[in-house]
Amino acid sequence: MKLEEVINASLTYLNETDYVEGADRTDNDKVKLLARCANIMLAEIAQEYLPLTDECEVTAKNGAFCYEDIPRKVCRIISVKDGDGNKINFRQRSFSCKVTKDGLLKVEYRYLPAETAVGEVCDVDPAVSVKTLALGVCAEYCMISGMYEQSEGFAERFRQDMRAAVRPVRSVTLKKRGWY
Repeated sequence: MKLEEVINASLTYLNETDYVEGADRTDNDKVKLLARCANIMLAEIAQEYLPLTDECEVTAKNGAFCYEDIPRKVCRIISVKDGDGNKINFRQRSFSCKVTKDGLLKVEYRYLPAETAVGEVCDVDPAVSVKTLALGVCAEYCMISGMYEQSEGFAERFRQDMRAAVRPVRSVTLKKRGWY
């Protein structure tokens, strides 16, 4: 989903019909604030509800590697493996990760999404819909604007949608029946 779709849905929920689609709205203060709120909600979703994971290869020297070697902003290291696929013990630090082995390592990690501009695609789990993200953006916008009652209403609807998105999907199986 594009951030512009989320902002359009947010403007609809906020009953702001004076903004026309397709116009150059990137200079508008309200659109900038909504984009900032969207980035806040994207980070919150990635941290609390549906984490974003990725893996990459890094080179460890002197028993450590820096987070700067990883292409995205690291939130938490999940696992570290060597070239043969064996798990390696690690300890997360503020700016680096201590490991028990040097060389080329495969790192699986959780990350925070990068700042998204108005025309760009949002880095979010596919289970999150435009509606859900727009409700979160409206809650954050109303909170910043001092509309606390509206903010709580949007926040509750956002939490309900996120509970539905996080809920695991179970397959239904029927017991075999015999025909007598």
